Amino acid sequence: MPQSAQRKRRFALLITVALAHTACALKPVAQAPDAPVAPFAAKSLTYVATLDNVRLGYADKFLRVLFGRNEYRLERPVAIAARDKNLYIADAGAHIIFRYDIARKILTKIGSAGDKLAGEAGGIYVAANGDFYVADPVGQQVLKFSRNGDLLQTFRDAPNISRPIAVAVDENSGRLFVADEVYSHVVVFNAEGEAIQGIGARGLNAGPGNFRVITDMAMAPAGLYVTDRVELRVQLLDLQGKFVRSFGQQELIFPLAIARDAHGRVYVTDRSDNRLRIFDAQGQLIEAVGHNGSGPGEFRLANDMAIADDSLYIADSLNGRIQVFKIEPPKTEMSAIK
Repeated sequence: MPQSAQRKRRFALLITVALAHTACALKPVAQAPDAPVAPFAAKSLTYVATLDNVRLGYADKFLRVLFGRNEYRLERPVAIAARDKNLYIADAGAHIIFRYDIARKILTKIGSAGDKLAGEAGGIYVAANGDFYVADPVGQQVLKFSRNGDLLQTFRDAPNISRPIAVAVDENSGRLFVADEVYSHVVVFNAEGEAIQGIGARGLNAGPGNFRVITDMAMAPAGLYVTDRVELRVQLLDLQGKFVRSFGQQELIFPLAIARDAHGRVYVTDRSDNRLRIFDAQGQLIEAVGHNGSGPGEFRLANDMAIADDSLYIADSLNGRIQVFKIEPPKTEMSAIK
């Protein structure tokens, strides 16, 4: 056989062996299946539903034409508040503020309120008469709107308000409480829009009654709950600014949003691990639930919370949705009912 033919034959044989070896090497190796994610389980809460594609009201003809359908898909809900069977939603993705009728399950755009903000909303508070207040961090202001979305009043105080991120109203006195992230204090305005008091101060080793980096604030009958991602994680102050107690130092790393239910339990979302931690009225941890993800009871930046009756609403911002949970009565109350 000519040498050239022998060389070709040997080359073909080497190619065949190499291909066979490669096929063996690439043969998939059996792997253990991923561990299933445990379903959401909590003593204090029961998962109910997810709000993402929400039916638009008949009055929103423009939005229905714009989106070509009768439903609106939430893009990035960043702030929510609840009052009288209505959920108020600030969607930063669309720069729109909505009112969601909880009973009828209908979403309605509230005038042009969202267009009045310089950036995304920092927090919402809804008054008993339907007027609502929106913290505008970029605009360094808090805006008060009528129920229909007409701008009624603007609250500013340049020396003391730089980035307002939460707002609440004491409806007995009419005082407006504004938490500022940059100056890390709470500024109190009277109903006329004049700053009349400052609560807390910023500084190293701030200590009780003071703050380093405020992330949220919630008002309750007991006073103001203020979260801080550097110093005392949760502080309770009375409405005059007097320190009552703190908690969460061992359990929380980056508290992001806070809410309190009618049973006195306090709910705090943590940005560091996307978990929800629930404390009793004395600040003792009851449980930590949820984790990072996109399933029921999982979160990707739980940016805000609101409570209506026996339901907890959580703005799951990066998942583009709001999750709804039923608040279960504490065991002591359940025993009393039985």
